[in-house]
Parts: sequence; structure tokens; C-alpha cells
Amino acid sequence: MRGIIFGFPAIFACLSFLASPCGGEVKLDVRNREFFTVKDFKRIPEFFTGREFSGWKVYCRSNPQVRDGFYFVVKVGGKKQKLPINSHWIVEWVTSADPMVKTQKVSIPNLKLFGKEVFVGLTGDHWADRSLKPLAWRLRLIDDQGIALGSSQSFLWSK
Repeated sequence: MRGIIFGFPAIFACLSFLASPCGGEVKLDVRNREFFTVKDFKRIPEFFTGREFSGWKVYCRSNPQVRDGFYFVVKVGGKKQKLPINSHWIVEWVTSADPMVKTQKVSIPNLKLFGKEVFVGLTGDHWADRSLKPLAWRLRLIDDQGIALGSSQSFLWSK
């Protein structure tokens, strides 16, 4: 009887691990936050092909036609697996120019994010003023069911 009682927590832990979409929570390590311009993204192959060269990076932009903007540079960790098709980022932020929380959905063009450096950008009209900096922010990776797979936020966001 004693073995059965102690066995239930172990079985429950294994089942909850298998039921999660990525085998556990996705780790988001935000390494940098700053405004980047078009010239920051130009690489030599682009001069020959006319297409943006991403290399080992993934660029996710709120306006895919515009490169200038404020970016969160994130290393995505966790079990190496492709995300569900309609996964996306939700970026929330507050600046000194406007105390109201702004929210923006950012699509993911390449769902193979794990182990890569991902640039999540608020581009075009979503961040037109390069002098602005976020006072507080939260970045969430959302799956196709609307469930947050991973999240990272500034210290002030939790206050």
C-alpha cells in the first residue's frame, strides 16, 4: 500500500510533463532591448540576393515591411521542437510618453525558435520614435490555443 501512495505523485508528475505542449515551459532569456535601424540588419549576402539574410537569427516584426523599430533580443530555450502553426508573440509596454499599457501581437515567420536568437520588433507605427524607451514591459510566447508557453517581463511590470 505504501508503494502505491508514493507512486501517485511520480505518475502525476510524468503525465503533466507529457501533457505540456513543449515538454515544459519555454525559457525566454531577454538579452537586449534597443532601437535598431535598417543598416543594423544589412549583411553582405543581401547585396547579392536583394533579400534580408537572417543566418541563425529569427526576425519577428509587428510590421514585416519595416525594419526600423524597438526590438527585444531573446534567446528561446526549452525542448527543441517546432511551435504550433499559429503561435505568436504578445508584447506589452508602457513608456514615459504614454502611461497607458499598449499591446501588440507579433507573428512568427519561422517557428523553429529554440536555441536561436530571436529579434521581436515593434516596427513602423508601433514604435516610430527612436528616442523612447519602455519603462515597463512584458513579452509572452503564445501557442495556437492562446496559452502562454513562456514569458519574460521587466521588474517594473510586476509592480
